[in-house]
Order: sequence, then C-alpha cells, then structure tokens
Amino acid sequence: MTSRHHRDHKKHRLADLSILSKNQWLILTEEVVMFFSIFRWVIIAALIGSVVGVVVGLFLNLLDISIEHTHQIPWYFLALPVVMAFNIWVTKRFAPDSEGHGTEKVIEAIHKDNGNIRGRVVPFKMLSTILTLAAGGSAGKEGPSAHIGGTMGSVLANLFKISPEDRKKFVICGISAGFSAVFGTPIAGAIFGVEVL
Repeated sequence: MTSRHHRDHKKHRLADLSILSKNQWLILTEEVVMFFSIFRWVIIAALIGSVVGVVVGLFLNLLDISIEHTHQIPWYFLALPVVMAFNIWVTKRFAPDSEGHGTEKVIEAIHKDNGNIRGRVVPFKMLSTILTLAAGGSAGKEGPSAHIGGTMGSVLANLFKISPEDRKKFVICGISAGFSAVFGTPIAGAIFGVEVL
C-alpha cells in the first residue's frame, strides 16, 4: 500500500513538473517574442530617426542660409505678399496635403488614413516654409519639421511595404524624430509621438 501510494505521489509530482515546464516554456517563449519585438522596433526607430534627422537637418540648414542672405537685402519683407501668393498657388496646385501648420496633418493622416502621407509633401513643405521665413513671414519651423518627419516615416513604410498598422508606428517614429531634430529634445520627441498616437 505504501509503495503504491509512493508511486502515485511520484506520478503526480512528475505531472506537476511537466505542467510547470509547459507554463515556464510559454512564459519563456512570450518573453523571447517580446524581446525580439522590442529589439526590432528599436532598430526601426533608430533607422527612421537617422533618415528624418538628416532630412530635417538639411531643411534647417537651408532655412538658416536663406534667412541669413535675404535679411541682408534692404526692404526684403516687401516681397512677402508675392511669396505668400506663390506659396498658396504652388500648394493648392501641386501638394494640397502639405498646407497648414503641419502637425495637424500628420495626426489626421494617422487617425483617418492609416498614416499614409504622400512623399511630395517633403519638398513642397520645405520650399514654402523657407520662402515664407526668408521673406519675413510669421511662421514656425517646428510644425513643418514634424510634418516632414511624419512624411518620411510614411515614405519608408511604403518603401518596405509595411502593414497599415505598422505604417502608423513608422509615421509616429518620424514625427517624433522631426520634433526632436528641431528642438534637440529626443525624450520630449518620444513623448510627443506617444501623445499623437
């Protein structure tokens, strides 16, 4: 009787260990999947941040150069009405999705269009912002930088044929990188991206 009881107890212990092993295996598998998912997105975010950093850096340098040169011309601000009329015509004719402040267009694209933003927004947003500020217009560079960043994220997502859900994440990485590049604040840029989502 004792030996039979001992054998039953041993079987129960082995069954408990096999269940425990299955549970541990599931937990371990989930942890590995989560680790590789996070690692993958760290690499993707770094790639997007690098590309957006280069593009926004180029935009900011061109902006500084244009302001420096045009502000040496006497009465440069008299060209502002012509520049604004040109910007309106170019934007309406060639890239209507690049009009506005910039940030609201990216938020709209994320929530209404799965983060799909046409690549032509980048050159037209750059051109209109540079012309406006060089002519003495009252505008900021933060919104356009975020718009350019979000657009570059969308362009990269389309280039790699990413799913619509992941495209939104690409755009958020892009807008965060654009925001970070213009202010030099990466943590604030990341928080801003989460707020956009």
